[in-house]
Amino acid sequence: VTRDLHWGIPVPLQGYENKVLYVWFEAVLGYISATKELSQKRGEPNLWKKYWLVEDSGQGDGGTRYIAFIGKDNIVFHTLIFPAMLMAWNEGGKSRYVLPDAVPANEFLNFEGKKFSKSRGWGIDLRDFIEVFPPDTLRYALALNLPESRDSDFYWKDFQARVNNELADTLGNFINRTLQFILRYYDGKIPERGPLERLDQVVIEQMKSAPGNVGKFFEEFKFRDGVIEAMSLARRANKYFNDSEPWKKIKENPKLCATTVNICAQLARSLAIILSPVIPFAVEEIWQMLGLEGTAATAGWDSAAGMRVEAGKVIGQLRILFTKIEDSAIEEQIKKTASGDVPAEQAAKPAIAPIKTQISIDDFRKVDLRVAK
Repeated sequence: VTRDLHWGIPVPLQGYENKVLYVWFEAVLGYISATKELSQKRGEPNLWKKYWLVEDSGQGDGGTRYIAFIGKDNIVFHTLIFPAMLMAWNEGGKSRYVLPDAVPANEFLNFEGKKFSKSRGWGIDLRDFIEVFPPDTLRYALALNLPESRDSDFYWKDFQARVNNELADTLGNFINRTLQFILRYYDGKIPERGPLERLDQVVIEQMKSAPGNVGKFFEEFKFRDGVIEAMSLARRANKYFNDSEPWKKIKENPKLCATTVNICAQLARSLAIILSPVIPFAVEEIWQMLGLEGTAATAGWDSAAGMRVEAGKVIGQLRILFTKIEDSAIEEQIKKTASGDVPAEQAAKPAIAPIKTQISIDDFRKVDLRVAK
């Protein structure tokens, strides 16, 4: 765990004056020291103990579960070195630290078929990204493209397709159709729900099972599967709206129409909750448009299975949830990407000019050559 270097943290033992600690031996302790520093800044110097020191239950005083989200190149440091250090300390009996509960390590994420490279200018600057696109769009695209079990790629065209086809045309379209219908035919108030038909019962059962199914994937760190499951409810909600044909029922059977629209409002609330970990900004807009109190993030996960939107509730101001990304916007990003791509040989080119292989005869005559024994 030591290195023969002039820089680093010195080994505090006699006879090791010229040794420093291996960087990964001391770096992982930064998780604890960072928590200590935060505690001091908050004026609660002992707060860190709540999270890191173990009760008889095996968890921290605050019920801490230590989960390490890392890349595959750092697995050994988080599954061997750090746990070994903590276990060795714990055996001393002075105090016991929380051990890693899980280490979900990802593979590598590439960009347009190549590795990210700062020296070559190959990648995306997050600050530039959010000036053009909403942060939720990137969160969503990455959640569906996480390299959970193998390397994956971020492609601009794929990003555009996910935003347009899934966020705008599926989720956004369902929310907009539902709320616009309520605004137009029910004076902006959630209509009363009546007796249920078979079509209603099926989609309600799908809604009831969604938080459990999605939550299970998230708890197992299968974020991609969790998002797919959540979006499947959005697709079913859209299909339910289409199959129920409320635009016909409003004239032919107003009571059945009211039931359909009420259930759609319940589905919108459920979707806001189960998608809150992925698109937190958009779901709060859904929440506000539904006229609900509080926030989607704090509503309670299991409540997504319930029919909690009350009849008579006045909806809020409507707005488009997601705007489609035009081809021109993506082409511009692709051009920026290409312009920033420096060839590998150029990126590795030394700043110092190469030494000339030959000199002129005039320069050679100036050379004073001497031989010594």
